Amino acid sequence: MKKHITDAKTGITYTLQGDYYLPDLSLPAEEEISIGVWGERHKRF
Repeated sequence: MKKHITDAKTGITYTLQGDYYLPDLSLPAEEEISIGVWGERHKRF
């Protein structure tokens, strides 16, 4: 069995893990958002 495969229809790549092919997914980078003074106070409460 191949270690890596790519789905031609969706373009998603898969990696063989044991007996299953799992998709190679990654999350986008998160942006830092300022929640302000009142948000900080609520977070601490």
